Amino acid sequence: MAPTQHPSICTFYCCYLLRSLKPGSRDHVYVGSTPDPGRRLRQHNGEITAGAVTTRSRRPWEMLLIVHGFPSKASALQFEWAWQNPHMSRHASFDAVPYELQRTLYGSSQKKLETKLVALCAMLALPPFKAWPLQIACPDAQLHADVVGRAQRHGVPAHIRIERQNIGQVFEQAPLSCPYLGPPAPGEQCALCHRALEEERPWGACSACSAQWHLVCLATFTESRTESRTSSLVPATAHCTGCGQMLIWGDLVRAFAAAGE
Repeated sequence: MAPTQHPSICTFYCCYLLRSLKPGSRDHVYVGSTPDPGRRLRQHNGEITAGAVTTRSRRPWEMLLIVHGFPSKASALQFEWAWQNPHMSRHASFDAVPYELQRTLYGSSQKKLETKLVALCAMLALPPFKAWPLQIACPDAQLHADVVGRAQRHGVPAHIRIERQNIGQVFEQAPLSCPYLGPPAPGEQCALCHRALEEERPWGACSACSAQWHLVCLATFTESRTESRTSSLVPATAHCTGCGQMLIWGDLVRAFAAAGE
């Protein structure tokens, strides 16, 4: 029996990259996070109140791109911190990136566009971020092509899409909530270990068939079927054991965790 899905507040949340348009500051950028990128840009530009104090002296700003699709608000804030502070972050280790890029990531130019683009693509190729169902929206054609090229060189997973999109339209078209699985029905079992599903233990379900599992069981099963083992604790994608549909791991986590938002 397919699980009942319960509505839960899980609003759109994104991290964004701003660039100053002030003469003499064109290479100066700022990273932040917000549930409403259009409104946040107006705040940074002083059109409405509550803009960040650190951006006032370099107004006006333009929004270059956003990263969205985070499993939770907490994960967006985690990503924001790592992107703002790659030289200090404990959320992702950049030791695997080439030495010449490490010099950029750990250097003193933390407010420069090049540093933030290098950090962004490096982060998306490293755990835990590479397993999340993230997307990048970038309206500028030249910058979009640049980010796509960087992502390919860094080995960013294919499920992380980089689209040339209007940021306002992305926000307008985003769902205001995501489905929450709710507690499993009495007697429901994991399709892999055949033990009972419990609300306190992370579990997931296929949207196309009745298969459902403990997430740790699905992760272990997926890893056992992967030819090349990785150091990641969880897979970026998995396949339903019932119908074979590809599953984005972050989507499974988001459906389970939505009640906590």
